[in-house]
Amino acid sequence: MRDGFRVFDADAHVVEPRDLWERFLDARYRHRVSWRQPFEGMDRFRPVTVDGRYTQSHKTLYGRQQEAVRWTTEAMREKYGAVVDRGFDGASVAASLAVEGVDVCVLYGPGYDMWVDGIDPDLQAGMARAYNRWAEEMRETSGGRVLAAAPVPIADITRAVAEVRTAYDELGMRCFWARPNPFDHRTLGDRYYDPLYEILQELDVPFATHEFMGLNGPSAGADRFESFVEWHTCVHQMEAQMAMLSMIVNGVFERFPRLRVAYMEAGSAWVPSWLHRIEEHVELAGWLETPACTKEPVEYFKNNCWVTTEPDEHLIYHTIEELGDRRVLFETDYPHPDSKYPHAVETFLAQDRVSEESKRRILWENAVDFYRFPESLMPSTFEETATAS
Repeated sequence: MRDGFRVFDADAHVVEPRDLWERFLDARYRHRVSWRQPFEGMDRFRPVTVDGRYTQSHKTLYGRQQEAVRWTTEAMREKYGAVVDRGFDGASVAASLAVEGVDVCVLYGPGYDMWVDGIDPDLQAGMARAYNRWAEEMRETSGGRVLAAAPVPIADITRAVAEVRTAYDELGMRCFWARPNPFDHRTLGDRYYDPLYEILQELDVPFATHEFMGLNGPSAGADRFESFVEWHTCVHQMEAQMAMLSMIVNGVFERFPRLRVAYMEAGSAWVPSWLHRIEEHVELAGWLETPACTKEPVEYFKNNCWVTTEPDEHLIYHTIEELGDRRVLFETDYPHPDSKYPHAVETFLAQDRVSEESKRRILWENAVDFYRFPESLMPSTFEETATAS
C-alpha cells in the first residue's frame, strides 16, 4: 500500500532461475533444454537453447542491445541489489516489490524458451508444466504475494486445454497467457484456439497476451530493424494491437462473451484510435470478410478487454476520457531496465490529470476485476510503505 492506495501490480517479471528446467522439467525432456552463453565471457539474458536452437533472436544474442539498456548482470545488481544474487526467489521478490508498496503481483514468463518457432508440441507442453510447478513454489515462498500467469502450450490445442485443466486443478493457477505473435501461422483469432477460450470461459479465469522483444520467431519489427530503439519501440504495442484486432474481427468475443483478455505491457494511449480504425474497416469490408464481428469494436473492448499503463504514460488521461477508467491495469514492469522501480507507484500517483478515483481503480480495483482471484490468493493484510529514497 502506498499513500493509502492498495497496489496490484498486474504485470511483473523475474529473471527465472538457471536451474528452472533442470529442477521442474520432466526427466525425459531435460536433455533437450539447456542454458548456454553464446561465447565464453558473454553476459546475455537467459540464453536458452531448445533442441539445439537458441530461443532468442541472433540480434539480442550477439549484438550490444543488452549493454545499451543496462540489462547485464552487473547493471541489474546496481539497480535491484541482493535479489539478483538470490536468484529472484519468491521471498526476495516480495520484499523488493514491497518497497514500491505493491501488495500483490502477477508474473509473466518465460519470455522466450517455450515459444521458439517450430517447437515440438510435446516438449512445449512439458515446459509449460515445469514453469507452472515453479510458479507454485514462487507463490508459496513469497507468502502468497508473488503469483504467476500460467503459459499455455498453444502449439497443440489438445495439449493446451489439458495443461489449463491440470494447472487449474493441481497447481492452483488462476490466470493463463500466451504471446500475441502468430504461432505456426495462426493468429489468436483463429478458430483453432476456440477449445482454449471455451475452457477459460468455463473456469472463469482470465487470459492475457504478453510480448517480449527478441524472440526467435515472427515478431513485429524483427524483419527490418536491428537496434533496440527501433525494434522495441514497435514490438510490444504492435503485437498487442494485432492480437486484439484478430480476436475482435474474427468473433472470439462474440463466441465467448464472458472471456476476459488483457494485452500486457503495450500501453493504453493507442487504444481509442485503434478501435476507431478497426471500426472503419469493419464498416467498409466486414460484411464479406469478418461477418463474425457483429458489434462495434469498442463494445467488445469494454466488455472483454483490458490494457495496461506504465507509471509515466502521461497520455493515460486521453484513454480515460475516451473509454473510461475501468479497463486499464497498472504495471511496474519490474525488474526490466525501463521499469521506474523503486519509484513506479510514486510516479503514477504524481499524474495530475488522473483523478484520485481513477488512480484507485487502476492501481487496485480493475486488476481485482480482471483476475477475480479467490480470496485465498489475495492479501489479507495491507501495510503502508514509506516513500522510496
